[in-house]
Amino acid sequence: MKEQLALLRELQRIDLQLDELEDQKDDIQEKLEENRGFLDKLIDDLENQKKELEEVKSLRRQKKDDIEQTRSQLADRQEKLKAVSTQKEFGAVETEIDVLKKNLEQTQEEALHLDESIESTEQSIEEKEEKIVQLREGIASEVADAEQQLAELDEEIEARHDRQDEAREEVSKRVLHKYDFIRSRRPGLAIVPAKDGHCEGCFMAIPPQQFIEIQRGETLEICPSCQRILYFWEHALDDEDKVEGSEPVEAG
Repeated sequence: MKEQLALLRELQRIDLQLDELEDQKDDIQEKLEENRGFLDKLIDDLENQKKELEEVKSLRRQKKDDIEQTRSQLADRQEKLKAVSTQKEFGAVETEIDVLKKNLEQTQEEALHLDESIESTEQSIEEKEEKIVQLREGIASEVADAEQQLAELDEEIEARHDRQDEAREEVSKRVLHKYDFIRSRRPGLAIVPAKDGHCEGCFMAIPPQQFIEIQRGETLEICPSCQRILYFWEHALDDEDKVEGSEPVEAG
């Protein structure tokens, strides 16, 4: 059983390395998707802003027409004022002129605000367009780097899978079934060391008689608290470097 547990420890190291490599791939893809999402949102904002700009420009043209029309009406009333013959007519035309002047002043003020809005929006659009160009260039560069990283990760994953298949062939089906079952229920570590009478996975005390059996390494022992497979910690001292690039992983 000691040999089986050693093989299982090696299999677990490979599985954990594969998990980490897959996480790295996910992180790369997620970052690319975030950047693409940000770019898509920026493009949508730009298109909406362009539509708003056209609406404001249309309104500005309408205000310009209103100003010209009011000026024409004002000129007409001012000419009419010269021709009136009664005080009553004079007062009525003068009132019309005052109203037209106020309307003209208000429309001109509205047109001025629209001009400022157009200028500000055009500047914002220009900045967004520049930012989109820069972002597209940045994403293109990131995609190229990401594709290279993903290709390297895929090669490493393929190599790990080959060794994983070999390791699984060497472990007995009964032990492998238990290991797979624990991994399916508890992601991370399925086999953990027992040290000083405690499980290093959940840090709960192990019954003394079971700890003796674990030290013997002749049977498959399961932690009564966390249900992980247990091995005596000293039995792992000689196999820590069996998998190239392996690092100790804390129990989780």
